[in-house]
Amino acid sequence: MKNLLLPLLIAIPLIACNNQTTAQENKHEQSYKSPGKPSMKVEMDYSVSKERVAVGETVDISVNFSGKQKPSSAMLKTSKQLVLHGNSQLNMQKSGNQTEHKFSVTPMTEGIHLVTVVAEDAQQSHKKPFAIRIIAGDKPIEAYLEKNGTLTTDEDGEKIISMPAEER
Repeated sequence: MKNLLLPLLIAIPLIACNNQTTAQENKHEQSYKSPGKPSMKVEMDYSVSKERVAVGETVDISVNFSGKQKPSSAMLKTSKQLVLHGNSQLNMQKSGNQTEHKFSVTPMTEGIHLVTVVAEDAQQSHKKPFAIRIIAGDKPIEAYLEKNGTLTTDEDGEKIISMPAEER
């Protein structure tokens, strides 16, 4: 009996010490959480005078910013075949009033064109982009989308898009 108690008395403190060390290691692994990428807490509402337009027809757009943060300025960027009328930078007032900002664009070719509005808070160096879609032409939207590959189904019933290789 004495022979069994002696190894048991030595093993119990060693096991307890090992369990405490493991618990402390797990505690340190779970304590850190990444804050994520900083971004501006702003939302944008917009209205477009027409959903679809003809080539060369001007579209009036108004944007309004809301949310926890108000941007100090916003940059307007357009796709290649879309002409912006007016200034490409919107300056915001730092007041509590919600002000609509208006500008116009004209598509020069058929297709889907984008106006990118990048809201910026200069004090905190945060930016947040928004996109406004303008469709010029009478065709269905699917006709303007670029087809990247062909859709096939393999022997297991899974859908696969076969893409062409790009040589450079």
